Amino acid sequence: MLTTHIKVDRQLVLETDRDDATVGDTVTVRVRDDWNRPVEGATIRTGRGEHRTDESGRCRLTFREPGFWTLVAVKPSTDRVAYEPGRLLLRVASGSSSPRVVR
Repeated sequence: MLTTHIKVDRQLVLETDRDDATVGDTVTVRVRDDWNRPVEGATIRTGRGEHRTDESGRCRLTFREPGFWTLVAVKPSTDRVAYEPGRLLLRVASGSSSPRVVR
């Protein structure tokens, strides 16, 4: 008997709890797939390090320098799912930030 597995492509999506951050703030980042499911074990690359998401698809990042930071979420493919990387640009400023709720 021949068994065929179909690999499904899923796009990773990054969301933050704020549009802008301030140096020293802790930012919560959520990684989900395009079906709105949290992605556990995704790696978020900031250009200065890598961080892993928990079972709810979240991790917390603190930025020590101002600027525009590109966050990239990646996850290795499995036998059944191929994950497409997700990107998000976050502005980190020296001033105050405006909070935004992560859903």
